[in-house]
This record gives sequence, C-alpha cells and structure tokens, in this order.
Amino acid sequence: MADFDVAAWWDRRSYRCQPTPKPAAQATTTNTLHDPYRNVPGARQLSESIPDFLARLPPATTDWRPGLDWIWISNPHLPPDDSDSDLGQLREGGAERLALFETFERMASAVGRLATQVRTDVSRERRKAVEDLKALAGACNIVKGKWMLFPEPGAVNDAWARVATATANGDLGIAAKVGTRTVSENARLICVYTRDFRDKEDVARVLNRMRELELVRPSGRQIYYKSGQ
Repeated sequence: MADFDVAAWWDRRSYRCQPTPKPAAQATTTNTLHDPYRNVPGARQLSESIPDFLARLPPATTDWRPGLDWIWISNPHLPPDDSDSDLGQLREGGAERLALFETFERMASAVGRLATQVRTDVSRERRKAVEDLKALAGACNIVKGKWMLFPEPGAVNDAWARVATATANGDLGIAAKVGTRTVSENARLICVYTRDFRDKEDVARVLNRMRELELVRPSGRQIYYKSGQ
C-alpha cells in the first residue's frame, strides 16, 4: 500500500507544509488580560466576577435555546491566538486518507489470507492512518484538544464552578464550556480545552490539576480526552 505523504498532499494544493514545532510544556502567559468571548452573552465577561458569572448562567437551570448551546469561559491570561488554521483542508485531506485506509481494509479482507495476518496488517495500517491524520491536523493548525467530564445534573453546578474558577485563574487549559439544560436530562458534558493535543506534558498537567480539584476520582465516572475544537 502506498504511503499517504502529508507534505506531498499539502504541496499539491499550492501550500507548503511547515515542520511541526515542538510544543512548550505550558502556554506562555501575559500580564494583559485577553477576552476572546467579549460581548458573547453565553460567556463570562472580564467585567464580571466569577461568582457573578456563575450566578448569571448556572448550568443546572440555564435552558438551551438557539445560540445558547454552551456556556463558555476562557483563560484570560493567555495572549490572543493569531495563528491561521484551515479546517476545510483538514476535512478534505482527512477524507482522502480515510478513503485510502478503507480501500486497503477491503483489499486485505478479499485476499483470503489467514485471518490473523489480515487483522495484523489492518491494525498496522490503522495506526499509520491515525499518525497521518495527526500530522495533517498539525499542518492545518487544528490542534486543540479537550478533556470531557460528565457530571450528573445535580452535581453540574459544583463541577462547573471548580472548572470555571480554575480556568479563569489560569490553572487549567485555554478555555472550558458546559452544556445548557435540555428536555432530556442526562449527565452533562463539560469540556476543558488544551491548546495542543500533541503536547502530552500539558495534557497530563491539566488532568492532574483536575484530580487535585476532585473533578476526577479513582472511583468516579471515567473521563475521556479527544482532539478537536
């Protein structure tokens, strides 16, 4: 099977894929506060304290409505993110790479070799596809990741208060969000964003901080991490 060359794919579209820099352990902070959600009604404003923000938009009783799917808060101690990203190119290249893997998977299954060998070959190519997609995401500068917490409705206000306070103080990631209330009240979703899913040290730092805040407990519900906006 021919390898999927991210740099070559990028060049064919008149772009130059730059080498991916090694991410720093933590994002550089600044003394000037930055407000990416200025004038967004569903987000914390720098003009309001954390208690006022939590009182204005308590997730347990803030109902979903068009334009208010999520309640947001940013880490205001980080500089503005002025880097260019290209989601369209990622989707196009990702679709091509997944189609290539699916073709290999069909061909491998049709060859009729021993089932164990087929599974080994498909697993190897699946891992290669994942690595290619990660490289493509880096080339497109789509590298944010998120920890996902699932507190029960009765515990969502407390969990969100801990996340929001720590985010505003610069102790967690770059931002966080929590879902608003819907008719079907299942466990809520809280997302704690990190700036780069490739930065394993920073991803682990955020997880450890959530453990210190008792948002993650050994006997509690499992949490997940995934790349994506």
